[in-house]
Amino acid sequence: MDIPDVEDLERKKKKEEKAKEKELKKLKAAQKAEVAKVQAQKTNVPKKNERKSTKRGAEDDNPDDYIDPETPAGEKKKLSRQMAKQYSPSAVEKGWYAWWEKSDFFLADASSSKPPFVIVSSTPPNVTGALHIGHALTAALQDAMIRYYRMSGYNALWVPGMDHAGIATQVVVEKKLMRERSLTRHDVGREQFVAEVWKWKEQYGGTILNQERRLGASLDWSRECFTMDENRSKAVTEAFVRLYREGLIYRDHRLVNWDCTLRTAISDIEVDHKEIKERTLLKVPGYANPVEFGLGEIVVATTRIETMLGDTAIAVHPEDPRYTHLHGKFAVHPFNGRRLPIVLDAILVDPNFGTGAVKITPAHDPNDFDVGTRHNLKFINIFTDDGKINSNGGKEFEGMPRFEARKAITEALKLKGLYRGDQKNDMNLGICSRSDDVVEPMVKPQWFVKCDTLAKEALDAVMNENNKKIEIIPKQYALEWKRWLENIRDWCISRQLWWGHRIPAWYVTLDDDKFKEVGSYDDHWVVGRDEDEALLEANKLFSGKNFKIIQDPDVLDTWFSSGLFPLSVLGWPDNTEDFSTFYPTSVYLHPMIRDAHGRKMSKSLGNVIDPLEVINGISLEGLHKRLEEGNLDPRELTVAKQGQVKDFPSGIPECGADALRFALISYTMQSDKINLDIQRVVGYRQWCNKLWNAIRFAMIKLGDDYWILSVLNKAISKTVSSFEASDFSGAASAVYSWWQSELCDVFIEVIKPYFNSENDFESSRASSRDTLWVCLDNGLRLLHPFMPFVTEELWQRLPQKATNSSDVENNMKVVESAVRSLRSLRSLSDKNERRPAFALCANDEVANIIGTYELEISTLANLSSLKVLRKSDAPPPSGCVVDIVDEELSVYLQLQVTIDVEAEREKLRRRREEVHRQHGALVQKMNSSGYKEKARQQIQDDDVSRLSKLLQELEIIDEAESKLAPPSRSRER
Repeated sequence: MDIPDVEDLERKKKKEEKAKEKELKKLKAAQKAEVAKVQAQKTNVPKKNERKSTKRGAEDDNPDDYIDPETPAGEKKKLSRQMAKQYSPSAVEKGWYAWWEKSDFFLADASSSKPPFVIVSSTPPNVTGALHIGHALTAALQDAMIRYYRMSGYNALWVPGMDHAGIATQVVVEKKLMRERSLTRHDVGREQFVAEVWKWKEQYGGTILNQERRLGASLDWSRECFTMDENRSKAVTEAFVRLYREGLIYRDHRLVNWDCTLRTAISDIEVDHKEIKERTLLKVPGYANPVEFGLGEIVVATTRIETMLGDTAIAVHPEDPRYTHLHGKFAVHPFNGRRLPIVLDAILVDPNFGTGAVKITPAHDPNDFDVGTRHNLKFINIFTDDGKINSNGGKEFEGMPRFEARKAITEALKLKGLYRGDQKNDMNLGICSRSDDVVEPMVKPQWFVKCDTLAKEALDAVMNENNKKIEIIPKQYALEWKRWLENIRDWCISRQLWWGHRIPAWYVTLDDDKFKEVGSYDDHWVVGRDEDEALLEANKLFSGKNFKIIQDPDVLDTWFSSGLFPLSVLGWPDNTEDFSTFYPTSVYLHPMIRDAHGRKMSKSLGNVIDPLEVINGISLEGLHKRLEEGNLDPRELTVAKQGQVKDFPSGIPECGADALRFALISYTMQSDKINLDIQRVVGYRQWCNKLWNAIRFAMIKLGDDYWILSVLNKAISKTVSSFEASDFSGAASAVYSWWQSELCDVFIEVIKPYFNSENDFESSRASSRDTLWVCLDNGLRLLHPFMPFVTEELWQRLPQKATNSSDVENNMKVVESAVRSLRSLRSLSDKNERRPAFALCANDEVANIIGTYELEISTLANLSSLKVLRKSDAPPPSGCVVDIVDEELSVYLQLQVTIDVEAEREKLRRRREEVHRQHGALVQKMNSSGYKEKARQQIQDDDVSRLSKLLQELEIIDEAESKLAPPSRSRER
């Protein structure tokens, strides 16, 4: 991962501003073109069409009718009187998001009685980041999910947040300080440096969140958070303290990945492995000339000659006859005279590889570290934090950069007559993804999380069929989860940085300690939530002694706070209403995006796709300019430009957010990889134009007296079932197929003749209008989760009935609730079987609604029949499971399997607990001080009504429980 410098971020900000200006100009140009087109049509009407034009009326030809009026920011978009002849993404997508956000359409309510559906990103985007195509896929999928469940009547929450990106952000600000003021962070001091980072964050951070708005991501911005804010910091400290006291966090001297440029430990996932098969010259930060890799086998095989200064043994295989005479003997180090024991190790040494003798450097190699542990060898660190040879390496080489020392040691071996030549050697070279430096394994004192116990719990949560707590979607990724957790190592969580959550650990220096340097004694560390708590711990540990404490200067790995994000974003460690309502229990994993040829996206290949460039469009010259503004070397720049010429010979046309979203979601059927072809996105942009024209045709044919008819068909059922199975590509395919193959290609073509004659087909014309309305209304609703902008605009253009629609909306809420409850009664293995169902209604009003929408409920809930019952009717037959929708409606599903009575009883018990909770909260509210004086009378009346309904619901629960068989009892033996 490249670390963006300040110029990059400033450039991106200016680029965004230019893109907005360009989009505005493009919009105005499109509107002017539309006006000119209409004006031309007006002045060049053929004579044979003059009478038809007159009949339509002069106002139809007014060019201003095709231009959207200016809409103040945040207000509902004002639409032109006439639809433009062509679909324009920039014109359609302008304005809607600000209105959605200002209208609080995306807000979730923790106190709502609706069932919750929540999306929490396991890893929030970086504060230094900008939108890339992977983010676009994630946002498109998550937004399709959240919009679908919000439209389905769920209490839907999607929480926005940003990660503080410890290493990346610190590097950006360090570069800024050096460029602008010629100062290092050490020159300004820790406190002032951290203040500079916060200042930078306020100015440049958060770009990616605004870009998510551009994609249409419907996040609940009232809950926006940052991993370094007060609440998230509190959660990080609490987690560290708890894990430490449970023995799951410990401090130890262990081998870590060390970055000599950044001077910090880095994680395994921040190390890229470059395969070296021959002598290879690589640029390494801090070295004027390239460094050679891929050679160096000598008598004791090594590819890293410089590390021999830290050798503490030579290993041979115990059964290798060549070295039997050396068992139990010592070799002498050629530079420092250190005695090196000959150790026998069958695990590490392959007698058939090389010389069969391996130099052992326990402090600088993972395999040697294990040998050193097995044979109780010395661990000698020969490098300073910035990668120079330290005093342990000997005066001859002390102070040399490690790769210069490599050359010097080779020459010194030649002078001593000990060099036996070299040859090419295959190797995997670890490169830091953040600094491009060669990673140096070093033994360092660090904080670690003990992962074996945690990994087992996480594994059981997914793989234990009898006690599954987390669901991985798609299911095939559960095996990847298993593979990863079964091979996990303890996690190094400390970083030698200043930006981040400072580790809540303090070192205790006793007055009578011989060594005063921090960390001299491993048993002098205490952990607390703050300094006062740490002092209490120190007093317990060193009672009666004089001491001072100092906090560990290191910070925690950014992933420590990111891993807590699904918890902390909902208020943990406090038991908040958000946490108890919304904490998620499923994980959705999506594929990785590659280019059209299946290659991983890379700046050096020129195949990186910026989603905003797909949305807004960009010329080939613009793509080249972006490459030139990067940090590619001349050879890489040439290759990258050639790749762009091949893949985007005419640049990328303007596609819009809707087309990009739909294309990305459609691609998810490709399993673990997506080979993204921009032409497919262009195809969906053209399809948006077909959608636009379908609505234009309908607008001409539909009158102003029609309201939404909730007629449901197979496309709805397929889309609903696909969403509920997390098959988002299947859902997109079902919607696309219905619009394309059934509505546009068939139905609209069939009904066109009905509207071409003024007198014929009157009855057919009327019924076609009704059917067309149903198709458009439901089709746009189905498509909205995927393409929110164009569907919003088109749906707003549909004629609205003048009368109040609240009754219809309330009826549909009852229908949606009934369908959701009936679906919840089915087991996963019973989703496709049609079952008879019963609706027990407390009053005639609800019974009439259920009866009216019997067909729709049966279709959506996959029922063979639905019978409406009143309280005076005979109860549902035995063999039914029940779900209480509310105090006025209960639904029963008749199963052909034995009912688990205890499970049904447990379900009712949980429901009773939830009703009691709501009842208690409402009573507490009504009894609170000042309620009767301050609350409006309408609110008090609503609360009394709600209280009565809760009591009625408790009665229904009791009644439902009484109809279950009595609890089973164990038989006497």
